[in-house]
Amino acid sequence: MALSSGVKTLALASAALAAALVAVSCASGPAASARAPYYVVFLRPDPARMPMSTEDRRRIQGAHMANIQKLADEGILAAAGPMGDTRVTISGIFVLKAASADDARRIAAMDPTVVGRRNTVDEHAWWGPPGIGDAYFSWKKAHPDAKVGMGVHAFCMVARGPAWNGGSEPLEDHARYLESLRASGMLAAAGPVGGDPGLVGIVVFKTSSVVDAKAIMDGDPLVRSGHLTVDYHRWLTADRVLPW
Repeated sequence: MALSSGVKTLALASAALAAALVAVSCASGPAASARAPYYVVFLRPDPARMPMSTEDRRRIQGAHMANIQKLADEGILAAAGPMGDTRVTISGIFVLKAASADDARRIAAMDPTVVGRRNTVDEHAWWGPPGIGDAYFSWKKAHPDAKVGMGVHAFCMVARGPAWNGGSEPLEDHARYLESLRASGMLAAAGPVGGDPGLVGIVVFKTSSVVDAKAIMDGDPLVRSGHLTVDYHRWLTADRVLPW
């Protein structure tokens, strides 16, 4: 199927951002330059979600957690966790190692919260840092009975802003700003989103403060100019999962 002009433009912009990130990162050292392909799946509340008994909610949640463990054991799931937002627009996130968007959608659609009409699936190709989940799974293997600590992160969804003019933005300025944040130790993960008509990238801070994350992202040249806009969330995931 041919891509629409809008999707083509965003695909080119995402490719340009990925190239800019790599180019800027290479200047700072080889460890920063690598990118790995993932699919980020947002589990969003199903508009058709019906009231459910406490017993049924617990049953589905138990099956959901068992499915997460199964996907992790199979090497498909790199990270997962719920959102801690007051107004819930995303129930939780999967970061998957999948062969394609269709594969990621199929895998996520088998989750009991989706089968049970609690959530819907919204998948996005993401070029994130390599090694997501590696340190956590190694630690868990060595400490199978240890309690898993949870970290809270400001999760930023970077999208086209009102001043976006079709892909001619100086994305290398945005990439350079993100690299400065990574180099200063502020970020837990970041990378461009590909092939999406709206979402340009994902930035995950080490801090849990959305207020602090917004103050920092407001310093991004393309956010200041209105070419990019940022949607802020709070994401809970296991300690050691995010590699930076």
